Amino acid sequence: MRNALIMSALVIMVFGPSFPAGAAPTNSSAAMKNARAAALADCERQARAMQFGNRTVKRRNFIKDCMIDRMYYSGIN
Repeated sequence: MRNALIMSALVIMVFGPSFPAGAAPTNSSAAMKNARAAALADCERQARAMQFGNRTVKRRNFIKDCMIDRMYYSGIN
């Protein structure tokens, strides 16, 4: 009986954290996309405040540099 209790305690300690009951799966990709979208929105807000035109090279370069400053290097037009 004592061995059965020890074995069940060991099984719970080893496999318990890997099987959370009722926990929703995490989506780290969605969190990263949300953070990037928030950074892009802030950079675009700053570009509007600097009164660049909608499609000027200066505006595009400003947004690109702003995103690079925030460590988002890919997917910037």
